[in-house]
Amino acid sequence: MSSKTTNIFDELPDLAPDLLKLHDELNRYLATDVEDVRDGLMWWYERRATFPRLSRMARDYLSIPGKNYCVFSLFYF
Repeated sequence: MSSKTTNIFDELPDLAPDLLKLHDELNRYLATDVEDVRDGLMWWYERRATFPRLSRMARDYLSIPGKNYCVFSLFYF
């Protein structure tokens, strides 16, 4: 039996460069001017080259369909 202990995180790739890229991308996004946007999904799609990681996250989040509940059905069974 080996005396070396193994950690499941020892084999993961180094994520530091990716985190730095995401941080830079976030700073660039936060430095942009505020715009009047009618279609958020299209805005992120058009800027996917400028903000590749943020646009993927935003498109995933914004594409979740909303749920329409009838207010009365919450109180009356």
